[in-house]
Amino acid sequence: MRIEAKAGRYALLCLPLLLTACAKEEAGHYTGYVEAQSVAVAAPQSGWLTEVYVDDGAAVAEGQPLFTLDATQQQQALTGAQSRVQAAEATATDLTKGAREADIAPLLKERDQARASLDLARSEEARYARLAPQGYVSQAKLDQLRATRKAAEASVAAIERNIDAQRQAARSDQRVAARAQAQAAGADAAQAQWALDERAVRSRLNGQVERRLREAGEFVTAGTPVISVYPKGRKFVRFYVPQADLAKFKVGQSIRVTCDGCAGQTAKVRYISPEAEFTPPVIYSVRERKKLVFLIEATPQKPETLKAGQPVDVAL
Repeated sequence: MRIEAKAGRYALLCLPLLLTACAKEEAGHYTGYVEAQSVAVAAPQSGWLTEVYVDDGAAVAEGQPLFTLDATQQQQALTGAQSRVQAAEATATDLTKGAREADIAPLLKERDQARASLDLARSEEARYARLAPQGYVSQAKLDQLRATRKAAEASVAAIERNIDAQRQAARSDQRVAARAQAQAAGADAAQAQWALDERAVRSRLNGQVERRLREAGEFVTAGTPVISVYPKGRKFVRFYVPQADLAKFKVGQSIRVTCDGCAGQTAKVRYISPEAEFTPPVIYSVRERKKLVFLIEATPQKPETLKAGQPVDVAL
């Protein structure tokens, strides 16, 4: 949203019927007008406008839907991001578990075969060892049987270590990496969700619609204003005072503001122009146009009771 002061929009505030009155202002009384600031509510992203929910002059409240952009692409991006989150989380969870028994079953069979070979090797070594004292078995044969038995024992031990490793979870650094990938996927999904949510623009203030600038079916680029809104309480009074009366005013000073058909109210001076300018011809008479005046702005106590562009009378 950006704030645009509607300066000069209501410059022609005194109708011809009021020129005489404007020219005959009493001392300490000045003619001014109500000015308003507007907020341009722009499209945060480029896309096709599908709906504009408010019209000119409509009251808007904070959080109220204002307009929507086509969200087909963003919805698809979110679906893909959510799928990647599920995949990454499943991988991270899987790494905390050991292998399934079905995956370990071939290793169990291999271990049974290795144990059988070990039993046979031990039996052969024991049998020939009993014959060695009688001289029926050479030392070389005993060494060969002993080596076979040791090889069988090593084979069984290796298979058992493999089975234990399969039943354990993945290494800690692998689990950390998997969790980090899951978190990154979650951040991508959150970004995709945010982009989708931004396609439905809601009001961030209370106020009144000034103009509906775009219609459904139009393509808008990011930053293009779609509606303009007068924020609640952002109206102020502008008036000019002659150079001779400038010393009567200071910032923060209270003044009296009245208008046709409305109750008078107090306003506080918020700004005094540091530079003089020529008298606006619609406020002062032709005779006085050559005089220099200073612009003063004041914030009314009840801005909601005034209308933008409305002529007002200001008094000290």
